[in-house]
Amino acid sequence: MDNLYSDELRFEPDVAIKNELATGSPRAASSTPIPSTETADATPSSARASPPKKKGTAASVKKAPKRPKSTLSGRPKKQKSGGGADDGSAADDDSDNGPYCLCRGPDDHRWMICCEGCDDWFHGECINLSKEVGENLIEKFICPRCTTKQFRSIYKKSCSMGACKKAARLGQSPPSYFCSNEHAQAWWERLVGRLPKTGRGGSSLTDQLSQDEFMALLSSGLATVDEHGNWTMTASPFAAAAAEKGITNDESKDSILSEEERGYVEQAATTRRQLEAETLLCHKMLTLIELAQERRRAAIAAGRLGDDMCGYDQRLDTISARDAFAAYARSPEGQAALSAHRLDDPLGDGDAVRGMCERKRCKTHSGWQKALALGIRHQIREMAAQSEVEEAEERIVREAAAERWRRKQSEKNWVEVIEE
Repeated sequence: MDNLYSDELRFEPDVAIKNELATGSPRAASSTPIPSTETADATPSSARASPPKKKGTAASVKKAPKRPKSTLSGRPKKQKSGGGADDGSAADDDSDNGPYCLCRGPDDHRWMICCEGCDDWFHGECINLSKEVGENLIEKFICPRCTTKQFRSIYKKSCSMGACKKAARLGQSPPSYFCSNEHAQAWWERLVGRLPKTGRGGSSLTDQLSQDEFMALLSSGLATVDEHGNWTMTASPFAAAAAEKGITNDESKDSILSEEERGYVEQAATTRRQLEAETLLCHKMLTLIELAQERRRAAIAAGRLGDDMCGYDQRLDTISARDAFAAYARSPEGQAALSAHRLDDPLGDGDAVRGMCERKRCKTHSGWQKALALGIRHQIREMAAQSEVEEAEERIVREAAAERWRRKQSEKNWVEVIEE
């Protein structure tokens, strides 16, 4: 390999420039060369000059240097283009010609970032990426040429404080959605400052808390933030008072429900049981579709049916018809097919294609293998969503009844009946 690309001959800045950058001095870099304290070489410059090129000799083409894997952003490291006796200015002129980036330009001392896919360097201005975002929020950079649906840049979670471009401290213990404690304090101060200073009063219809009410809620310990970032109660109302009195918890029983609540809960439970039965029936429909496809493939393998033939089984007519399919599933034929997981000849004679559509490019049953299954799965998803709604409403009714029961148990509004 050519010595021009040796890692041992990379360009290193002057020690004075290193010290100036390390101390963070705001003094701008001067164009005046820094005087050297080393003794000048006695060898004349003409002796160190490279011999003139011969006519007709092609110059060697130097490729763009690849950045080391440990470096993510900054500027590509420069390389010397000659032997150890070459001066720094010649290496600086020959090592930054590129090409880099989408513009295929040189390293002109603008901020650059390296792609993890192709190891090429890109100017932040050319890819519309600022230096602040690239250095603080980029976890893994993928250039526009290497970006795909599965391979793209990875960003860190940014600070929740407005326009701050620093990463949140999610990896610390305890984790924080802010980059610093100062930004967290400022965010809370802004939140409280947007609330009204006075209370709502009797004439106000809004449910917005005032600053005093909000701070009292935070300091009371009754509310907290759950794992999803939403406000929630740390303890149920009247639960502590009921526990101090030694009241037996009877929240799970229906005795605490009113007559109206009991009727609603029973109706919701009945609806959920019906949805479960229909869902089980839909799964049996999917099983029948799979059995019909297996019978079609077996007929094709036996040479009784062509690949371009329909193969629709007439017993699939009950699919998507709840009552008709339920009757088929209860019949001896349906029970035998579903239990044995095999679909045979409807008449029991062992005919491999009896009851199947043998037309070629059948328009009536076009795409039945996918269309029927998609329709059944859609019904299953709809019934699952409806069941979740019924369960959530039933839970709300039971929680309201339990809270009312705890409140009554905590109050002293009771009457003792003494029989004579």
